[in-house]
Amino acid sequence: MFRIKICGVRTIQDVENVANSGADAIGLNFFPPSIRFLPPSDPSTPELSKHASRLALFRVGVMVNLSIAEVERLMDKIELDAIQLHGDEPPETAIDWCSLGLPIIRAVKLPTKQISPSIIDSIAKTWIDAGCHPLFDADAGKSHGGVGKKLDWDSIKNWRNDNPGKSFTLAGGLTPENVAEAIEKSGANSVDTASGVERPKGTKDGQSIQRFVTACSPLF
Repeated sequence: MFRIKICGVRTIQDVENVANSGADAIGLNFFPPSIRFLPPSDPSTPELSKHASRLALFRVGVMVNLSIAEVERLMDKIELDAIQLHGDEPPETAIDWCSLGLPIIRAVKLPTKQISPSIIDSIAKTWIDAGCHPLFDADAGKSHGGVGKKLDWDSIKNWRNDNPGKSFTLAGGLTPENVAEAIEKSGANSVDTASGVERPKGTKDGQSIQRFVTACSPLF
């Protein structure tokens, strides 16, 4: 699907910085309370997505607690390559989401302490069995992500060891300084960062994006 995703981009310059860095995906945030929110009704939002496509970037729409009908209407306005569910969407709706026709990435929000593979399975298994791609992130409560909390990477690796062949994306507090260690410890197939490449919060920093990509690219 992708190797390195920079989430929460908001400007044409952000998109170009991501493309120039060697990352291959962006996240477009459609959660109104977020500092990274993109209004779907703003003409600049679909143009941002089109520009990313011209630069061969994989475009992920980040949704929080929207209905399938609401997401379908958004998809009519804005071109996307995948949907990321980052809210409290119930597991029993997993099959319905997969019927949208785009890959579904499910944010699996985990505690930051050491946890067992069985606890991770209890949260993720229904979504994975339905065909969704898991993205492991730190539970941020009502913020629904993007707050820079790190997971216990050894716990993630233990889950992977119990689930050979299953790919996942690692998120949660990843920065240029720690992403290589995070990949090595967790065994992640891909990574996702938002706040880890921002200076100040909510504003993407081109140099930080480049350092992030440089740090993790040799490991994939």
